[in-house]
Amino acid sequence: MHDRRVKQLPVIDAVTGRIAGTLHQRDVLRVFTRPAADLEADVRAVPPEPGPFTVEVEAGVVKVGGRVQWRSQAIALTEAVRAVEGVVDVVCEVACDSDDLIVVPPLL
Repeated sequence: MHDRRVKQLPVIDAVTGRIAGTLHQRDVLRVFTRPAADLEADVRAVPPEPGPFTVEVEAGVVKVGGRVQWRSQAIALTEAVRAVEGVVDVVCEVACDSDDLIVVPPLL
């Protein structure tokens, strides 16, 4: 589930064949949670350029805050944090000054 970024799977009742519930990635990965201090140290080493980022870790869920110049930098930071082993989920509260993902066509 982690490698393929599958967030949830249906749980099927073997007798009736009906969906009995869902299995979430965070429930499965909770068993592998690393100590918050170790996880925070690895996450703080992720940003490509040093910046005033805040990092909070609770039960494998990492909350990242701060400010970057471009929206693509915020997305790249989120994906890099998500790739750290032991991170169950990422809550990104990184603000950006400019949006470089929208291409505006030239005026005729």
